[in-house]
Amino acid sequence: KAMLQDPEKMKSWALAHQDALKAWGGLLFGVIVVFWFFSDGDFSFLLTLASLISMFGFLMVAVKVSSSKSCKGVSLIMSEAYVVVSICRLCSIIPYEGYLPYDKSGDWLYQTVEAVTFCLAGSIVYLIRVQFAETYDPTLDTFKRVYLFPPALVLAVLFHPSLNAFMPADICWTFALYLESITVLPQLVLFQKAAEVEDFTVHFLAGQALSKLLSFLFWVSSFTELNDDSSHLKSYVGYWVIIMQLL
Repeated sequence: KAMLQDPEKMKSWALAHQDALKAWGGLLFGVIVVFWFFSDGDFSFLLTLASLISMFGFLMVAVKVSSSKSCKGVSLIMSEAYVVVSICRLCSIIPYEGYLPYDKSGDWLYQTVEAVTFCLAGSIVYLIRVQFAETYDPTLDTFKRVYLFPPALVLAVLFHPSLNAFMPADICWTFALYLESITVLPQLVLFQKAAEVEDFTVHFLAGQALSKLLSFLFWVSSFTELNDDSSHLKSYVGYWVIIMQLL
């Protein structure tokens, strides 16, 4: 509040964060363009918007790591988990239409954004493992993968909707959603061990949080479509999706 009342402090803050402000401003402009030209205004555009913001977060990390030639502060385990999330989601939305936005952006843009996100996440893994491997400290990135993948997979097998009417594709979509809900945990552990936080990773996490919020707003209004009364367990799938979105 004090900063808002002091023009000089506001100016100093803006100068110190001008790169981030330009990036978020560019995202806002891009969202307006996408909405104007590639959307028909349907509420399900929220899913496309969530994907755009998530992609933006990965782009920020990839650009920062490439420009600084250092992957300090970025979790390899988190990045690899996001690659898995992207692969599984693409397997469920490219051949099938059950989980696509009803909005016009679901014709091809949503899938394209998810594919670009996969490429960006994969590029970050490459930068950490290969190009700038000497700047990566595995002693800080110690979250166990067994706490990420098996629980999400088990829950996906037990509680998955059937909008694609093909069980493997439905499980893939659900596994991606459940895994994505906990994928940031390795990054948070790395923050705690490093006792310092890189600005660009904060913006990345903020982007992912905003993306999840938008996705949650869509599914909280549509979760009943995910329920399947043919099975006792599946009759509560929509509630599981909402719970996982809140994590």
